[in-house]
Amino acid sequence: MPSCEAFSAPSHMRNWKTILAAGAALAGLSATPAAAETQSYVMTMFWHALETTPEDCPNGINPKIEVQHEKDLVLLGYSPEEAAALVKQGYFAENNPRGWENDKLGHIMLERGRIEGKAVNAYMHPATTVDPNMITKVGRFAHGFNLDGKDAAPGNFANPDTGTKGIDHQLARVFGCFENMRGNMKDGSAFWLYKWSALKETMPAWTISVTGKDLSKDGPVEIRVGSAMEAVKFNGNGKGRHNMTYRQEQGPRFAKNVYKGEIKDGHIRITKPGDLYMEQDPLLFPIFTMKNFSIDLTKNADGSIEGEIGGYQPIVEIYFAIAAPSLPSEVTYALDFPGLYHTLRKNADFDYDKKTKFNRAISSAYHIIAVPAHVVPVRKADPAAAGN
Repeated sequence: MPSCEAFSAPSHMRNWKTILAAGAALAGLSATPAAAETQSYVMTMFWHALETTPEDCPNGINPKIEVQHEKDLVLLGYSPEEAAALVKQGYFAENNPRGWENDKLGHIMLERGRIEGKAVNAYMHPATTVDPNMITKVGRFAHGFNLDGKDAAPGNFANPDTGTKGIDHQLARVFGCFENMRGNMKDGSAFWLYKWSALKETMPAWTISVTGKDLSKDGPVEIRVGSAMEAVKFNGNGKGRHNMTYRQEQGPRFAKNVYKGEIKDGHIRITKPGDLYMEQDPLLFPIFTMKNFSIDLTKNADGSIEGEIGGYQPIVEIYFAIAAPSLPSEVTYALDFPGLYHTLRKNADFDYDKKTKFNRAISSAYHIIAVPAHVVPVRKADPAAAGN
């Protein structure tokens, strides 16, 4: 009988040993019991966790963009008559020559910021515009998390399903009275459905891995959020494809996205919130970060998980993700972008800046669905790993 040192496993056994070892390293199993198991998922749906109610906007919703632009012109010093004429010429005149060089209204809207009396790009410098005082949500209910641990803090909401108080979700207040942002968590809104349709085919897939001793029972788990090298794969009906394989990026940017959590009463939750760093589409939503990052997900009958993620999000990231396309998107989305920035800044509730005397981050929550997936580390031999 050969000695242990002389024994050489067949090649197929050696390959499986390599794969299993790599999977264990990815899941961080060195810090967990040997009997731990991991279930991974890939996010296949993402939008703002909104819940529109009749009491949200007793004074009405924010006006259509052509009406808002009239108001913006008056704030710039135009008379109501001049403002109405400019808007009519810009939006409704059929006989005027087209083209940016002939778009007088467009030029005024683009450069409605002012620095030392000089016109500047309002989308790049939204704080230099006159605040148009957009209408905000005043309703009592919103989805999200109690991020500050206070049940009775000013501006808090109650969960519309459970009645739980202390929900910190000021982004719901900001978006709540924009027509294209209104909807419910199950069906989304016109804006977020459009946004996700643009993101889902191009952004790196977000992965969620849950590791614990026995994932069929309540108990402590480790939750890891990562970014894949591939985009999400979808079926012909638009739903996420189950059990596909994704190579998880091993770069240092995502290394801290590991959290203590638990499975309890059918919920997967983070019990010790931390920082989140993620990326979406390079052009439409390049950076997505949160402080006090929290997760609350439940399992569906088909094996997918669904629920909310939330935390404090820098307002500049939210503003850039919506307003970066500039004037054409302002008209398409029917959102006054500089007005949105002012509203974000006035309702931000975290990370106080002594210089500006405003908070720099706002409490937010997003609804997600994720389906089972196989998550593996990027191999050193992969060309895509060269930059890590």
